[in-house]
Parts: sequence; structure tokens; C-alpha cells
Amino acid sequence: MKKTIISLSILLGSFMSNAQSYGIEIPEMNVVFAGIPAIFTGGACGEYKKVFVSPATVTASASQVGTYVTVSASGIDKSGKSVSLGGKKYLVKATPKPELFWNGVGEAGKANKSAGNLTCRFGDNVPFSPSLGQFRIESYSITVSGVKGSLDGSGSTISPAHISVLKEVSGKASISVKYSGTSEGKVTAMFDL
Repeated sequence: MKKTIISLSILLGSFMSNAQSYGIEIPEMNVVFAGIPAIFTGGACGEYKKVFVSPATVTASASQVGTYVTVSASGIDKSGKSVSLGGKKYLVKATPKPELFWNGVGEAGKANKSAGNLTCRFGDNVPFSPSLGQFRIESYSITVSGVKGSLDGSGSTISPAHISVLKEVSGKASISVKYSGTSEGKVTAMFDL
């Protein structure tokens, strides 16, 4: 599994002006997402042989959403002495919801009613590799205008009986699924029939 890499840059002397050093950052981007492993690396300007970060990997849990995790940096100077370089706080945010696909077709697409394979995955709108999300569909519920009630089932495959019903109707279908894995919850998508 790939891991997202977030660089923790401790800027010591990156910009020099009158023998003073400073750094520029975007504090709103100091986030980690619950369930998504983040690997931190460090670097520093100056005379350091090595720079270390601790912890080097953070995988926050859903219970930590809204709290902060601190990643600290230290360096080994040219005399071999360990020097604290400070740290940064990262806000733990809820993992974004995945998107729902029916036979590879996404939200608002024309449904391929030949089969009933439902999948959840991250889209391209997440600030990390979409491949980091691993999801299982636990159950589904389909509502269609003109069909009384809902078509409910378990797992990630729409049952053959429900596919038969869907083949006989047109309009729009709303599919809601309960998912688990990297995160858990419910997601709904509309499809043209």
C-alpha cells in the first residue's frame, strides 16, 4: 500500500536577510486525515549532518478527529550533538467520503444495467493518493421513481432480482450504500437508468 508523504520542513536559514532566517508556510494545510497513513520527512538549512522527525509516520484514528498531533524535528550538528529544531501541530480531519460507482460508472452517469457491481473509492479530489482508500460495501438500498419501496440488499453486488426490476424501468435511481474500511459511513449517488 502506498503511503502519503507530507514533508515537514523546518526552515532554518532558508531565506537570509540581515543574518536573520525565516520561513513561510500555509497553516491551514497542516492536516492529517483519519485512517490515511502520513509519512513525515524533515530537512533543515545550516550545518546539520542529519535531521530526524518523530513520529515519522502518523495514522490517526477516527476518534482523534478535531484534535492535533505534534510532529517534532531534531538534528545532529557537525559536532555530533543532538539539537531540537521544534515541531508542528497537525489537525486531524475526518477522511473524505469515497465516491460510489455502479459497474465503473460514477455519480450522474448512465447506468450499465447488465450487472450490479457496486464499488466505493476516492475520486481525484482528495489531497493524497486515491489508492490509499480501501472500502467494502456492507449493504445497499436503491430507490427508483415509479417503483414502490426500496430494493435493499447486502454486499457489493446488486441481486439478480433487483437487476431485473431495474432493467424494466427508466428515469433515475438513487443508490445508498453503507461502507467500511479506511473509513466507514454512508454515501449516496444518482444514476440515469
